[in-house]
Amino acid sequence: MGGGGMPGGMGGGGMGGGGGMSGGMVIKDLVLVGGGHSHVHVLKMFGMQPQPGVQLTLITRDVDTPYSGMLPGYVAGAYSRRECHIDLARLAAFAGARLIHAEATGVDTRARLVHLAGRPSLPYDVLSINTGSAPRPLREAAVARSADACVTPVKPIDGFCARWDAILARTFSAAANAAAPPVRVVVVGGGAGGVELALAMEARLRRELRSRGRDASALRVSLVSRSRRLMPQHSEGVRAAFERILAERRVEALLGEEVVAIESEGGGGGEGGEGGALLRCASGREVPCDEAIWCTQGGAPPWLASGTPLQLDERGFVAVGETLESVSAAAVFAAGDVAAVLKHPRPKAGVFAVRQGPPLATNLRRKLLGKPLLPFTPQDRFLGIIGTGDGGAVASKGPLCLEAAWLWGLKDWIDRTWMAAYTSGLPQMDAAPDASAVPEVAAAAGDEALRTLSHASMRCGGCGAKVGATVLSRVMARLRAEGHLPEARHHTVLVGLEAPDDCAVLAPSSMPSVHSVDFFRSFLPDPFVFGQVAANHALSDCHAMGAPPAGALAVAVVPYGLEAKVEATLFQMMAGACRTLGEAGCALLGGHTCEGAELALGFAVIGYAPKEAMMHKGGMRAGDALLLTKPLGTGVLFAAAMRGAAPGAALAAATEGMVRSNAPAAEALIRHGGNACTDVTGFGLLGHLLEMASASNARVRLRLGDVPILPGVEECIGQGIFSSLQPANLRLRRAISNEAQAVQHPAYPALFDPQTAGGLLSSVPADRAEACVRELRALGFTSAAVIGEVTEVLTPEEACPASLIDVAVD
Repeated sequence: MGGGGMPGGMGGGGMGGGGGMSGGMVIKDLVLVGGGHSHVHVLKMFGMQPQPGVQLTLITRDVDTPYSGMLPGYVAGAYSRRECHIDLARLAAFAGARLIHAEATGVDTRARLVHLAGRPSLPYDVLSINTGSAPRPLREAAVARSADACVTPVKPIDGFCARWDAILARTFSAAANAAAPPVRVVVVGGGAGGVELALAMEARLRRELRSRGRDASALRVSLVSRSRRLMPQHSEGVRAAFERILAERRVEALLGEEVVAIESEGGGGGEGGEGGALLRCASGREVPCDEAIWCTQGGAPPWLASGTPLQLDERGFVAVGETLESVSAAAVFAAGDVAAVLKHPRPKAGVFAVRQGPPLATNLRRKLLGKPLLPFTPQDRFLGIIGTGDGGAVASKGPLCLEAAWLWGLKDWIDRTWMAAYTSGLPQMDAAPDASAVPEVAAAAGDEALRTLSHASMRCGGCGAKVGATVLSRVMARLRAEGHLPEARHHTVLVGLEAPDDCAVLAPSSMPSVHSVDFFRSFLPDPFVFGQVAANHALSDCHAMGAPPAGALAVAVVPYGLEAKVEATLFQMMAGACRTLGEAGCALLGGHTCEGAELALGFAVIGYAPKEAMMHKGGMRAGDALLLTKPLGTGVLFAAAMRGAAPGAALAAATEGMVRSNAPAAEALIRHGGNACTDVTGFGLLGHLLEMASASNARVRLRLGDVPILPGVEECIGQGIFSSLQPANLRLRRAISNEAQAVQHPAYPALFDPQTAGGLLSSVPADRAEACVRELRALGFTSAAVIGEVTEVLTPEEACPASLIDVAVD
């Protein structure tokens, strides 16, 4: 690879880049922290009207965001989890936004950086925060560690939804014995949310218990509130209606009782396998429970106070003006529960976050374009429809109160309509922005942006393809200063990035060296994670042979743009790659960096191992078990992602697998006597199994029902979505002896799905396979499984590639 050595050891030059002046060039970064109700509207608006020159990024801890208005209905069993959650990955894809699956820990408003847990900070030009509120049980009461399992905060809502199924299971387990004492559920919080949730839980749990043969006496639901009045923010009529409904449903309301401590009950409360808890009130009253649901007013996320210089209100929420911009930091906005609009204080309710979505989207766009911001005044009153959990509802607005069964139908229609607007009802946007026009945001950004745009059409394939020395120097310096560069641990590395030269120098070794190379363009929206995956994919060949990698040379391609943007992208990508290399004990020796049409990364890797210790594709023995360490389906899922059709949770599961190193798995396979091994990548499981069978002259049986497959894959296959490499891999089906039978199985197409950073496929002695799988799962390869066996080893004359694989479909 050509190119002179740049400071830091990453050479530039060689590969041509180019392209005309384009709205695709990044001029400004708009970063959204949190997937709350306001931000989902911002994403939709930018998807419907893209802003050329703006790179939109969503940072979110969770890929599914719940709609708070449907939570009681979900608890009552009226909605499935999917029906009340917005898939942020799909919505981000619609918006053309990068989705960064991470948690924010702070903001540096001077450097304009968002600090993230466990990874490098991300730069922004305009920032918006919509993370919601945090749970407050630990602040309001001392919770004994032994009682913590009984306490479930409602906020953050996504966390409560994840635990609701566990609460149901614990309740049913406790009620399984007819002689067991009643299941005791306590909701702490007497506002509208607590009352609605208590009624929803009572209705659902009583219905489920009855279906299991238990009567009404098997359940006790209580409501504890420090306020002496139920639902103090609502009218007398609404309060009276719910006092009557609670009494009719035998939900005990304990008003004027402040919980100050939660202790273990000492093993009581049914046979659910866990002891109950005791809520101690300031009055001295004790309230026993098996489940305590905390539905008091949420608190501010702690990182706002500890990790930002932002001005906060007295409760720790971001202080914003009428435009939703921070009163203390320009270009920082906040909305929803996390924001405190100083001139217009309002309760922390989802309706206000929903209503702030449109003005927030407008002002974020205006800020990017350098236009004056527009004030927004929220409504004083709103119509609240509060469900009773059993198909009824009460409407509340100011002094008005209306109780009617048909109100639940109205609420259901309103909620489903709102959800559809951000899920199934997203419009088809066929028209792309005019790529030849100068982005409006560039004019607002100033002369540097305009100069960069004007030079874009003149980029050539010679020196113009190099990434400048200044950018490279800064990236390498930052990687080194922040501790990202992996150290050269192998004794053969004589010259690397510690003292860079024109070439890396490795000393001769008494052990054989193994060499591998991989390179591909980015298919992930997050450059840090793409760097991790690209490095992991390249290292995997060494792991499959049992040869620890010693060093790697990188080839990186970054799109042309503003120096600061190119630098940020290159740094994020290489920081991710360095993390993976460092975890593998592999030094980054140097490399080559150039401009191109899109982000891409590859590595040439060298490793060493004693000849007798290496694993090969050949070497299968009759009777061996076939083990696969990771589930299949990355090709299908990311093909679906390009169409906006992949479930976000499935993509998250796939990504988690792709960043998991195969090194621990290879070591486990060696410990358990692995005879042959390869990594499952571009040829798919069947293609790589055929390579092993051919190299071993072996006949194998593959049990299709035991092959682990990622969630969402069969759903995408059912929609006819496949990787572009699938047709080429399908040609290998001739190796299946019983194809006509195998093709009937719904998972059959997954055998040909090309994998990125896939798992290891190995043959292990049958008597050690079960122990090997247990160890692999303990190491984090939770889907590791025995998927077949080697039935016989043939002579070279007997072996026929056209019939080496039998597929069992039972």
